[in-house]
Amino acid sequence: MTNYGYQYIIYIIGYPLKSMLEALDMAGRPPKDNSRDKQYRVRLNDSEDRILQYVSTMTGKQKSEIFRNSLEDYYNKIRVQEVIQADEYDDWDTGHISLKRVIDCPYCGSANKCDFEDECETSYDERAMGEEITYNFNWESYECCNCGKLMSITGYICEYPAGAYNYEDINVEKIEEDDD
Repeated sequence: MTNYGYQYIIYIIGYPLKSMLEALDMAGRPPKDNSRDKQYRVRLNDSEDRILQYVSTMTGKQKSEIFRNSLEDYYNKIRVQEVIQADEYDDWDTGHISLKRVIDCPYCGSANKCDFEDECETSYDERAMGEEITYNFNWESYECCNCGKLMSITGYICEYPAGAYNYEDINVEKIEEDDD
């Protein structure tokens, strides 16, 4: 390679590569509209990786497409919250996130349908984009729909801004002793 200022010319079999590409009209790929030149590395823990794999398998979508769809959904919810805060649509109901979850039994692994909507304490904290809403629940004894054993389900689900899922922490513990 020879350095000519900021330009490098690579020689292949005696011919500069740049000259060969120009002769072949291949000096560079033309830019695409809406190209995806930005790359982000996302670290996932084992649980998040299982969730992503499950969603990808069930929907048939690429994992990157799942991230893009989630980002667009979150963006739209933030925009709605901005408009509401500007008092242009102060009676516009954004709805709230679903508090329905599928909880796996710690004894038999069966999926149990749980709706925390009716049996939770709700707290509100004012933040920059409006209210942060936290739904706290403490189900001391919930009976599995399959094996009938009791489990404890505690935790919280948070939305921020209103209408947008933020995070959750749900803990499921055995109450009864295993019959081993």
